[in-house]
Amino acid sequence: MTGEPRDPEVLLRSCGLRVTQPRLAVAAVLERARVEEAHLTVAEVVERSREILGRVSPQTVYDCLDAMTACGAVRRVDLPGSPARFETRVDDHHHLVCQRCGAVHNVDCATPDARCLCPDVGPDATIHKTEVVYWGLCIDCTKRGS
Repeated sequence: MTGEPRDPEVLLRSCGLRVTQPRLAVAAVLERARVEEAHLTVAEVVERSREILGRVSPQTVYDCLDAMTACGAVRRVDLPGSPARFETRVDDHHHLVCQRCGAVHNVDCATPDARCLCPDVGPDATIHKTEVVYWGLCIDCTKRGS
């Protein structure tokens, strides 16, 4: 799911968003992060966007992320005890949070053709998405030992 970063303009146009310099910068930052398998906080997106644009306000980055999340180009990852993180990998997958180094890693679904969890929620409820967070040690921290 990594590979080369996708073209930010194509990413924005594919979901019907107007192409602006801040959106291009945010999309480029998140695409580079996807290749690195990084899940960035707003502060990290702001910092990296400033490397591209020179100046950009945190509010502008929030607005870009909100628009890109609403159209489905970006996924917001809400982890307990952590600020929201953002990524452009929007397919069904889960996350492993390393309890030692704090890194967040993508984990593919164990059952790609079915929902990971299918509780009986009754006839008047519908599940649209399942969020699974695994807490443990990443590969690097496991190799370093306890």
